[in-house]
Amino acid sequence: MSSIHRGAILHRIAKLHKKSIVQISKDAGVDQSTFYYHKEQEDLSFEILYKYAIAMDYFFSTELPEFSEWLKENNLLPSDEAQLSIEGLLKERDYWKDKYYSLLEEHNNLIKEKYLKGK
Repeated sequence: MSSIHRGAILHRIAKLHKKSIVQISKDAGVDQSTFYYHKEQEDLSFEILYKYAIAMDYFFSTELPEFSEWLKENNLLPSDEAQLSIEGLLKERDYWKDKYYSLLEEHNNLIKEKYLKGK
C-alpha cells in the first residue's frame, strides 16, 4: 500500500485547475462519477492517472516523483515536457498571479458589500 494517497492528490490538483472537474473528467474520457470514484482510491493506477495528466496538462512531478519515472519508463512523457521550460514556468506563474488577483478582487468586493449592508 502506498503512503501517498494518489486519488487525494488527483482531487486536490483538479480542484485547483482552471478547468472544471466536469471538463477534466470529459477530457480524460471518464464520467464525472468515475472521477469521484477515482479520487477515493489510495493506489490509483498510473494508467488512470495518466489520462487525467493529459486532460489537465499536469504531470504530478512534484507530488508523485514515481509517476514521473513511470512516464519515462513507458515513453509517455514527450521530450519537451521532461523538464520544465522557462516559458512554461512563466505561464504557470502568470496563471497563478492572475488567479490571486481575481480572488483578491472578489474578496474585497464581498467585504465592501458586507460593510455597506452594515450601514
